[in-house]
Amino acid sequence: MYHSNPTSGTIFPAELVDSVIDYNHDDPETLMTCALVNRQWTPSSRFHLFSRVTISHTNAREFIQLLASPHCTFLTVLCALDVHFVPGSQRWFNEFSQRLFLVNRTTITSLGISGSRSTPIRDEARLALSMFTNQVNNLFFGPVIFPKFADFAALICGFHALESLSCVASFQDAESPHDLSFTSPIRYLKLSAPSVKLVLEFLLQDNTLPTVTSLSLSHLTVEDYPAFSRYMQTPNSILQSLVMKMDINFSGVPLDVFVERLDMTQFTALRELCIDANPCIPPQSLFNILSDMSSSSHLEMLKVSACLVQGIARVDILLSGDRFPLLRHLTILGASWDDVNQFLPRCGSKNILRLA
Repeated sequence: MYHSNPTSGTIFPAELVDSVIDYNHDDPETLMTCALVNRQWTPSSRFHLFSRVTISHTNAREFIQLLASPHCTFLTVLCALDVHFVPGSQRWFNEFSQRLFLVNRTTITSLGISGSRSTPIRDEARLALSMFTNQVNNLFFGPVIFPKFADFAALICGFHALESLSCVASFQDAESPHDLSFTSPIRYLKLSAPSVKLVLEFLLQDNTLPTVTSLSLSHLTVEDYPAFSRYMQTPNSILQSLVMKMDINFSGVPLDVFVERLDMTQFTALRELCIDANPCIPPQSLFNILSDMSSSSHLEMLKVSACLVQGIARVDILLSGDRFPLLRHLTILGASWDDVNQFLPRCGSKNILRLA
């Protein structure tokens, strides 16, 4: 039941209010209207409006003025900050960051840096980013440019609580530093060209990669293979999820070379595997990849770009047999549901096939 209060208006059950507001979590206009209904509706509305904030040179001044106000309350729910840079001065972010930490009520744990591929990260921006090192555990770098990889490495080494790192950045000077130590307890790593090679090599030199439980690599090129091969040759009982996206047109490497180097015998704890390849993997190559995996496979989910042609029956027998007793989800990327059921009847009868 609800009741009416002369000072605060109609009071609804908290569960009902949260349901209404949660339903509109991605509709800012509706959330702003809900926030004005009464004080009971304000906290939940504010959470969805300000738990993630995007700031750029276009709205930085408004946020700086808001932070200077004694009535500023959105910082109590701010958890994720997305920063968008453009070529030109980035002093506005330094000013914003200084004002933000003067308030001393920040709870930001996720930080995203984005911009165009022609956007360099300047010294003033790097200085401001270093202010977040004690709080942030989730860090994302979009397709921006760092003049020196050493500057990037020094920056991420400062995030001592970092658990998740995603990077698509490029580096003008690729020289890697040898006097830095990356000690963060990183568990989730997502890399895409052109950052794969340098970041992998840097993390390998500090023996950081063996602690990663989830690894995603996109648009691998021939330059990335040595570091990735070195990682795959190391005994690993930690990695549970591996995603690889490979496009021959982009990488300049034949598919058979990619498959030949894809040795996962050391990944004894792997539970989720995704191989998204263009073109799709021939049956014999896929059979070789899967049959070489640990005999005590813990694989529960497999997503793969496979050619559904003659010879795929061996893969069907392998995946539906005793070699993969825990497999519950099998998805053939880019294939129709009818074709998947036709070419993989044993997996279908085992009820492990899933739509892409």
